[in-house]
Amino acid sequence: MNIPIIRHIFVIAGINCAIALSSCGRDVNSIADPHFDSDGAPLDTAVQLFTPGLPKSAKLYVETSGSMNGFFRANQANKFKKTVWSVFSGLALITDGNVYLMSNGGDIDAPVVLGTFRNKMNAGAFVSNSSTHIPAMLHNIIENIDTAKNEVALLVSDMKYSPMGKTASPELLQYQEQIRNIIGVHPSVSLSFVCANSEFLNLNGSVAEENSPYYFIIIGKSENVAATRNDIARWCEATNSYVESGDMAMNYHTPNYTIENVKNGMLSSEYPKNLITVFDREVSDTCSFIVRVDMTGYPWSAVDADILKDCFKAKAAYGSSVDVELLTDEDHLVDDHAYKGEFKRRSYADFLVKLYNVALDDEVVEWTFTNKPFDGRYLMDFNTIINADQENDLSGSFSFNKFIEGCFNARLNTFDEIPVRILVSSYQ
Repeated sequence: MNIPIIRHIFVIAGINCAIALSSCGRDVNSIADPHFDSDGAPLDTAVQLFTPGLPKSAKLYVETSGSMNGFFRANQANKFKKTVWSVFSGLALITDGNVYLMSNGGDIDAPVVLGTFRNKMNAGAFVSNSSTHIPAMLHNIIENIDTAKNEVALLVSDMKYSPMGKTASPELLQYQEQIRNIIGVHPSVSLSFVCANSEFLNLNGSVAEENSPYYFIIIGKSENVAATRNDIARWCEATNSYVESGDMAMNYHTPNYTIENVKNGMLSSEYPKNLITVFDREVSDTCSFIVRVDMTGYPWSAVDADILKDCFKAKAAYGSSVDVELLTDEDHLVDDHAYKGEFKRRSYADFLVKLYNVALDDEVVEWTFTNKPFDGRYLMDFNTIINADQENDLSGSFSFNKFIEGCFNARLNTFDEIPVRILVSSYQ
């Protein structure tokens, strides 16, 4: 007489999947975890996945103060003119067809038709003696965009704050607080920067500095800012002018993800994102799988093993053992800025999760992705650029470090604290 072998089976169910299983006499959620029903269907709908989304419209702004003159020299070619036109023409279809110049201490001047802007930029018509007043510029730009309608604003500036007159010294000292206060009263506004460089030219057309930095400042809703930042960074890379990018006051929610490469188990074809798997303890005590975190919402410099190794946290709610490992080879830590030769970024980080020593029949694995390693982590060369001591240092960005710090003082980049919960169920 053949006696059938009874095997223990585990089922893993992730967020937003409905599980239809034969429980063979027991509930899939036999531990009655409150985040799942008895059949294992998730009840927790609070997790919001972050996915970049292109804005519906964009407004283009350019600072035309005296410190920008070396980028605008008449009839002289440089990377600044090439890259700015690449970016502006790339966004043209979602603009109102105009470029808004900013001078006279931060005021928004009359709009210039996009094609006219190109001609005037090439001809040196924007050379001026006006001063830069970044707090005023920032305030005026934010007041003129509607983030609720998925609109972003884009400012091109060297971001050198240079107040003039008797109050210049205390205003510069209070610059960080001014930025903090402007961002602090606009909770729906997030920001990103893309730093590029270009030849900065003397009056006679000679090169005063080969790699002078300037910025594309993107302002809007987090999802729209992230998508626009990706596109601008790629345009800058294509013109060989990209330096660095970063985000401030962003709400990343929970990163989008998939479940990959289940070991000692089987991925459900019905729920491939959220996972159903069979786990046989007689084969192994360990069930492992990869959580593939979508990195397209984050700056290029965030796709770095030294940063990411501290971002992903996982634990078991009912006493089982969980190990996490960031996989760092070229197949598992990926940032392709032109995937398959197209204007599309493909980027992800793979975290290997191992569950073992399962204490009860069922288990819930909880994972989160934290923001702290993202704040203020830039390339060493860029840190040198933003800590320039003198405004006339053409290779640096005097005071831009205070702009970044002011944004972070108002609001750090944040992730949702609610974990992704994965139910691991044993049944026979």
